Amino acid sequence: MSKLNHFNVNNSKQKNKLKIMRKIIVTVLFATILLSCNTRQYEVETEFKKQLNTIIDEVDIPGINLAILMPNDEIIAVSAGYSDKENQILMKPEDKMFSGSTGKTFCAAIILQLVDEGKLDVDDSISKYFGKEEWFNKLPNANDVTNRMLLNHTSGIPRYVFDDTIWKTMQNDPEKVWSGVERLEFIFDAEPTHPAGKGWGYSDTNYIILGMLIEQTTGNEYYAELTKRILQPMNLTNTLPANKREIPGLITGYSVHSKDLFVPEKVLLENGKFVFNPQMEFTGGGIACTTSDLAKWGKIYYNGELFSEESYKMMRTPCDQKTSLDDNAGYGFATFVWNENDQISYGHTGFFPGYVTIVEYIPALDISIAMQWNTDKKNPEKSLHQYLNDVKAILF
Repeated sequence: MSKLNHFNVNNSKQKNKLKIMRKIIVTVLFATILLSCNTRQYEVETEFKKQLNTIIDEVDIPGINLAILMPNDEIIAVSAGYSDKENQILMKPEDKMFSGSTGKTFCAAIILQLVDEGKLDVDDSISKYFGKEEWFNKLPNANDVTNRMLLNHTSGIPRYVFDDTIWKTMQNDPEKVWSGVERLEFIFDAEPTHPAGKGWGYSDTNYIILGMLIEQTTGNEYYAELTKRILQPMNLTNTLPANKREIPGLITGYSVHSKDLFVPEKVLLENGKFVFNPQMEFTGGGIACTTSDLAKWGKIYYNGELFSEESYKMMRTPCDQKTSLDDNAGYGFATFVWNENDQISYGHTGFFPGYVTIVEYIPALDISIAMQWNTDKKNPEKSLHQYLNDVKAILF
């Protein structure tokens, strides 16, 4: 073999060795980075779990699910406590709970889509749509209410759920399927809480009427429209209509309002059915979901991904009336508006017998956070939003 050939062979071997060494170095480096990221995530999740356990001890509640959607769409999902305390079943991120009034966001989103499609106007009087119905004039402030007033709770129409009769009816007939008018009957001919547009008063009744408006405008059942417009295209596969007593994956909740709401403390019965038909809630809430799906939806809705910039601006702009919400929050369209330390965030809370929920989206950080408790017990000294602030302190 010539010296030149010998040199070429050695050079080729050297190059192969270098290639192998590079691969080893890259592999080790990648593994180190991955291990570092995994270690960091484990540390963060551990801190979150400690915080959730602190809440459980402080409020004396069964369990909590927390989900955080990061700017890169990574989900951090953490659970603590029990989904069933009698049977010592641990809470899991895939557990579903009723999300209460956070479901109003889905109703408002569809209304805004219909506005963008030219089928509705937010400043139309509701008499334009329902004025010929025989029940219409029994509504408080009937002829003065607009769609905007329904969306931001300035209509003055009282809350139908404040009538004990509705809860007694569900106790006696837990399978009952409610019509929109049957819900409204509880506030027919009642005194308005304030003149239309001249005050603020949170009322599920407003969103019941909006749900009826969606069905009238589209000619479609609300949940079918919701599935077609939002749940399927947004891939919210763990968000389900709360329109029947058996919901796949629903864990039990625990109610501290048993006497007032005529329900047992443990609201999911042994046969897997909820104590009454949650269809009663309709567009006042009407959703069961995982906390991770709720965090995803929080970003979709509060980032305005489903409607025009004009509709997005209306949605996130608080009404002129002072609210009675915790933490001095304003209220837009199904939107709590928090302003703390010059940081704006948007979200909503939810209550349903046995469950409480909160979702918050922080635009400046592009982070969405959701938290659910499988109890309707709250700390009277501290809001759900303040508990989320404790979580955010760890995150930031």
